[in-house]
Amino acid sequence: MRYLNWIIQPLSAFAFGILLLLNILIYIFWYTPGVTNLNHSVDQLGKSLVRSLAFDATTPLYSGNRANISNILNRFADEEPVILAAITSEETDIRLTSRTKGSDEEGRRFNFPISFSNELLGNAELYLSERNLNQWHSQATTSWILFNIMSVLGLAGFIYLKTFKYQKDWNNISDQLAKQLPSLSRQLHGSPEAQIKQLLELLSKPIKDHGIFLKHLNQFGSQGDSERLLEQVELVGEQGRYVDVALVAIQCQNWEQLIREYDAIELQNLWQRYEHLLFQVSELYKGILLPDGFSLAFGLADEDHYAMDAICSARVLQLALTQIANDTTRLKPLFGIAVSAGPAFVSKTHKHGIALPLVTGDAETWLAQLKALQPINQILLAEPILQHVDVNQQIEASIVRDITLRDGQQLEVWELETLKIKDELLNIQAQTLAKSNGI
Repeated sequence: MRYLNWIIQPLSAFAFGILLLLNILIYIFWYTPGVTNLNHSVDQLGKSLVRSLAFDATTPLYSGNRANISNILNRFADEEPVILAAITSEETDIRLTSRTKGSDEEGRRFNFPISFSNELLGNAELYLSERNLNQWHSQATTSWILFNIMSVLGLAGFIYLKTFKYQKDWNNISDQLAKQLPSLSRQLHGSPEAQIKQLLELLSKPIKDHGIFLKHLNQFGSQGDSERLLEQVELVGEQGRYVDVALVAIQCQNWEQLIREYDAIELQNLWQRYEHLLFQVSELYKGILLPDGFSLAFGLADEDHYAMDAICSARVLQLALTQIANDTTRLKPLFGIAVSAGPAFVSKTHKHGIALPLVTGDAETWLAQLKALQPINQILLAEPILQHVDVNQQIEASIVRDITLRDGQQLEVWELETLKIKDELLNIQAQTLAKSNGI
């Protein structure tokens, strides 16, 4: 029954409005002139025949030759449209008629006086058949009915098929929405048209936000970076979730000196290249770039070895930063790297209308403690990341110090020295990234 909605669609109203207009135009410019012309033709024929009858019957009627009058009447009655011909005498009050054609049709009556000089002898009468006119009426009506029936059926079939296809396409979209965006799908109600309107209203703000996001990213990065960042934001999800993550952050320790060495444009270009380096590393090891632009989160895509990925990314960053520093003749930024792992709540935040991932919890707290130590050319590790078996088995690290947290617990800080297996491969990756981000 839902497919019967096509009856009240605007397209249907427009189509039937056009059909009504066509009917009016047919009636005004075809039917009415046709009827007028046919009636005029019958009148002209009737008047012409009755005059001829009166003229031919004048002499016989004056002489009283009834036989001749009868012949004249029958001759006119033989004409196809004539039903009956008659002569009425004024003097003798006699009415002579032609033979009948066995038709019960009354016909259209025409008369004309028969005169001789100024004397009225009688009247001539003719009855013409209206069968052709009635037949044309019948054919015109039948044609009009068939035209409307075929038009209605054609329009109805066309609209129904288009609506059926439209409904099928919408069902496919609706199914995809239900699978991919169930929370959004549950907010859609009513007809497909109403649901599309609701969908556009619901998507207008995200589209606007993403438009701002893309505009912002395109000012400072490539289109590929923009698309990747959008994909990373979508990994966070709508509701947020608790999950074990690994975090990597790099921090410049001589920012004040760089401000005095570089002008604003040079410093901005310098920083954008380091941000791009961090982004490339995140893409290489499936990390997510956090809002500060210099932190990465691992583990949101349900990887099995996210902690080891964080260690590898930190090592690649350290090697690449060292390579870039060696190629720089001016004052070099001094970076330290901090790595932590643990439970965190991952959600979305909005800054200036832009959706960004947000990580809070133990992992973020421990990372902040490491960054506060202001490491330079070091990779400092929070001890919980060493509890991952793959990390513990593949790295060499030495303890640096213990930190007492606000809750009284102790946090061991370790320094990464080398990786037992992957260091050579990571060095090649770092060299490649350093060349592509040369300063």
